[in-house]
Amino acid sequence: MSKLSLAEDVLFFHSVLFNKAKISLESLRQLCLEYFGESILLTHPFFPMKQYYSKEMGSEDQLERVFFFYPKKASRESLVAMKTLSTELENKYSNNGQRIFNLDSGYISKDQVLLATGKPYSHRIYLAGGVYGELTYRYCGKSFEKLDWTYPDYSHPEIIQKFNWLREVHFTRNLLD
Repeated sequence: MSKLSLAEDVLFFHSVLFNKAKISLESLRQLCLEYFGESILLTHPFFPMKQYYSKEMGSEDQLERVFFFYPKKASRESLVAMKTLSTELENKYSNNGQRIFNLDSGYISKDQVLLATGKPYSHRIYLAGGVYGELTYRYCGKSFEKLDWTYPDYSHPEIIQKFNWLREVHFTRNLLD
């Protein structure tokens, strides 16, 4: 018989897409600091989804992606509130209905990386308040592994390695506590 218990707290993050001609990285960091707290910035040049996002956010050569990782542990249940607030901020700062940044909310646990989305699909689980959870990585052996539906932006080995590093310092070594 299983025993119900609360899940371990997680490390939240944003994958941040933005138009650098319309908002600076520093302005985005300050905005997220105000609403979500201190963050660790990680960057990587791999960004295969530029063409898709350029339709809404502007020229491909103006788009950048970074990751903000929030080192303060929080409950998984907070993901819905984080996604809701992130969507509100995207809308508040949009220009004529066009977003100038996109805050993809998610969390890292010992076992998985989960993204929050407002779009239902067969492999997404409804959480609450119009928010669905999408399992992006599972931890197997000594590394996170991508899944069949993992977005191309998260499929690069160096991106996976960044998530492995954060898992290591957060859960194994407790260096962020």
